[in-house]
Amino acid sequence: MSNVMLRPMGIGRILDRSFLLYRKYFVTLMLIMLILYGPFYLLQHLLTYQETAAVTTTSLLDQIRSGSSWQDILESGSFIQNRPSTADVWKMMVLVIVLVPVFILGLMPVSVAAVVHLVRASLFGEEIPGVGQLLKKSFRRFWPLVGSTLLDLLIIFGLYIGIIIIFFIIAFVLSIGGIISNSIGGFGAGAAVFAIIFGILIGLGFIIGLSYFIIRWCYYLPIVALGENPIGLNGSWRLTRNNFWRLFLMFFVFILIVYLFLGVSQLIIAAVFGLGLWSQLLQSLLSILVAPLWILPYAISFFDLKVRNEGLGLESLIQNTIYPSSSEPKEELEPFDPFDDPRPIDLDKKNE
Repeated sequence: MSNVMLRPMGIGRILDRSFLLYRKYFVTLMLIMLILYGPFYLLQHLLTYQETAAVTTTSLLDQIRSGSSWQDILESGSFIQNRPSTADVWKMMVLVIVLVPVFILGLMPVSVAAVVHLVRASLFGEEIPGVGQLLKKSFRRFWPLVGSTLLDLLIIFGLYIGIIIIFFIIAFVLSIGGIISNSIGGFGAGAAVFAIIFGILIGLGFIIGLSYFIIRWCYYLPIVALGENPIGLNGSWRLTRNNFWRLFLMFFVFILIVYLFLGVSQLIIAAVFGLGLWSQLLQSLLSILVAPLWILPYAISFFDLKVRNEGLGLESLIQNTIYPSSSEPKEELEPFDPFDDPRPIDLDKKNE
């Protein structure tokens, strides 16, 4: 590893460096995403071609200029105009049973692993590997990536079902209590307001509760990709300790930014090209262009967690303090300098 000294970053710096890396390595990232996701989107459109072809190819702007009503516009955008045939059902089964699992269990983990290797090389000041080398490094860990992703999905799905059951039990008990209260003394306006507020709090509790476990376990992929652990869930849980709210806020802000961009872009595409096949292809291309932006903050925040919890980069800092070398040039800290969080790492407190 090069002479690199790392310190923790704030949320703003993580997002800023994500966009910086996106611009700097745009070609490499796009080639990776096209190689991995391009065939998936192509097969998806081939399987759904009949349904897509049934959609109007007239753009939204043309329909508005022609004086079409909103009801006509909505009806013309119906994806399935006729009753689906047996062949259409088989195509959808292939899409759901084969392509979607391949995408979730195979393509997505490999793309994340490739970006993690790219960010690691940039962080350590190493030569950035080519597209082929990045994909080769990722596919070396293919089966551990698939297995750990499947395990993580099964655990999250089990938690999701468990949380839903708990909330249904709470709602059932409260509804019984409300019926009894109404039959005895009436159900006043104050009780109705309380029920609404309590329902909102229950919904927020569900979102935050599920997000807690998702975030605590979500960093298994970089751990598996770098060969630190074949599963990575325990390492992710340990790595994200005392960092949930910071990571939750980071992902919340970033999701808002990306979804706002995607929503506006898709509206523009629909307005100009309608809802036909070309519009679908352009939206798929847009998804490929945005795909690295989903992964880069995740990968950068992983190394930031390594700095905070495991002292990544402290060894070089200690070496430079004990054995200073004026003749050896210090490396530029791209993409991790300057830092928003200049607080030193307290190793004694961390090891308690």
